[in-house]
Amino acid sequence: MTYLQPFVLIFIVITAVGLARMRQCKGVLLPALGLAGLFLMLWPPVDWLLSRPLEIWYRQPFVPTEQADAIVVLAGSVDPPRHGRPYSLADKATTDRCRYAAWLHTHSHPVPVLACGGWAPAGQQPYSTTMRQMLQQEGVSGSMIWTEERSRSTYENAAEGAAILRQNGIRRILLITGATDMLRAERCFRKQGLDVVPAPAAYRRFDPSLPEFLPSWKAAAQNEHTLHETLGLAWYWVRGWI
Repeated sequence: MTYLQPFVLIFIVITAVGLARMRQCKGVLLPALGLAGLFLMLWPPVDWLLSRPLEIWYRQPFVPTEQADAIVVLAGSVDPPRHGRPYSLADKATTDRCRYAAWLHTHSHPVPVLACGGWAPAGQQPYSTTMRQMLQQEGVSGSMIWTEERSRSTYENAAEGAAILRQNGIRRILLITGATDMLRAERCFRKQGLDVVPAPAAYRRFDPSLPEFLPSWKAAAQNEHTLHETLGLAWYWVRGWI
């Protein structure tokens, strides 16, 4: 179950109850509330506004000029091999982050790149192994790539990644993840005693065109992600991880 599925059900029930009450001439408030809730969940301007508190801390666009001893790139998700595709396939977030890390490495920061991401289904290669392959395809030498292969969360990315970095005398890093994810990730790595230069790979930009004003499931997915990050920040603060 996703975070938003209960809300979808609640709004549908409110709408259905309201429509039933309309037959008894008891007003349109309930169905209006239900439909308004569903509409706002699917409306792109709402998902853009809700993502502002997480992304507003980072410049847009952001190409860091500060020096660093290493680049750290966090995984999104990687789809394991399937019938007809005998290799792992990174999702868009992971692909964008690896490409950005490779671009920074080859254009401005020729330092080691640490790929963080260990979770994978039983018998499958860690996410960071797929990330290593992508980084090499983008022009990063294999000798300049380190992999962290044990983590299953942002906190573990930071804890396991920091251990590797300290072993190699690294204290200052360029951190690459999505802009919505950056606040939690940055604080996790700072909690590990590292000096962090944020380098978000993607922002939620608002384009004042017709598609931005039409309801879409893409907006619902972004709202889901924003809610996940907001709850994650609260949970990590309670646990003392940030």
